[in-house]
Amino acid sequence: MSPKGRPEGQSAPKRVSAEGSPVSTRAALAARPARERGIVVFVALIAMVLLSLAAVALMRSVHTNTLVVGNLAFRQAAVSLSTAAVEKAVYDLFPPTKTIADPTNHDVARNYYAFRQVGEDANGVPAALQGANPPPAYPGGAQVVTDAATGNTVRYVIERMCIAASLGKPAAPNECEMIPPKQPYAKEAQQKKGIPLPKIPYYRMTVRVDGPGNSVSFSQAMLR
Repeated sequence: MSPKGRPEGQSAPKRVSAEGSPVSTRAALAARPARERGIVVFVALIAMVLLSLAAVALMRSVHTNTLVVGNLAFRQAAVSLSTAAVEKAVYDLFPPTKTIADPTNHDVARNYYAFRQVGEDANGVPAALQGANPPPAYPGGAQVVTDAATGNTVRYVIERMCIAASLGKPAAPNECEMIPPKQPYAKEAQQKKGIPLPKIPYYRMTVRVDGPGNSVSFSQAMLR
């Protein structure tokens, strides 16, 4: 007898495949792990694809958040610069600091036009402020302000709300958009009505602020 309990000279039984051909025990055991390894590779590939998609989505989310934060910062800076430009226009237009000597004629050096310019777009932006940075129609002698802290560039146009026929003439109701000036509400005891004052024209100011990344902001104010 052999140590494995078989008679001497008798070989071990062989496994037979479904087709009837003999299959060794070692080959049968080796075939199963090969199939399992193929499934593991397939699952790993799917996991890598999912992780790659998640990484791309995360990068896009971070990029979008960065753009939003940058736009908010530019908007705040643009509002501050636009306010400063309006104050400069008030300084140039009205006493006691008035620097535009003759409001009935153009003063391009101070960004002023005595009548409403042609070529404005549907939003009321003058042609001088339209287009790429710098605007091609912006006058060469007009003021350009660059903020050293942010690098933003400010350009603006002041227009007297009159037609072209008013050039060189004082504002008149038939040629300009006008409104009575502000008057105090308080009156003297014997005064029955306020003193009538002549109407004054409107002045429209349009401000363009150019920032980094081709960011552009427009704002308008009506001055009187």
